[in-house]
Amino acid sequence: MPIRRQPDPIPNGPNFGIVNNGHMSGPAQAAPFSQNATQTNNITNEAAERARESIDDLRRRLEELRGRYPEVDAALRDLGMIAPRLDEPERDPATLRYMLQNLVERCGGIPGVLAAAQLVQSTVMALLPGS
Repeated sequence: MPIRRQPDPIPNGPNFGIVNNGHMSGPAQAAPFSQNATQTNNITNEAAERARESIDDLRRRLEELRGRYPEVDAALRDLGMIAPRLDEPERDPATLRYMLQNLVERCGGIPGVLAAAQLVQSTVMALLPGS
């Protein structure tokens, strides 16, 4: 005997299963009549190239200032950890966001490089899922 006293729901479309064309990661709702929304980020080579160019520009600026400010060496170490992650930004986006924030904060105390650090932050953040 059914607990509810309502008729079974009517499907809201011809397909009430899961259809996936392409790559899918994360949870999927498989119950009858359930709905699910997903977001797909298409990372272009152009966006990744802009991120690499911004990192190279900031690295050049920091190298010119090496020895003048104590934060320069730490900022260069941060860049060294961020650059290899550009190939897999979805692997650990929270850590990458944290590293980018640290980089911008360190560069805030170095005259003339804050704008370049912010550009690195924005170009790399554009590669992250959900950004």
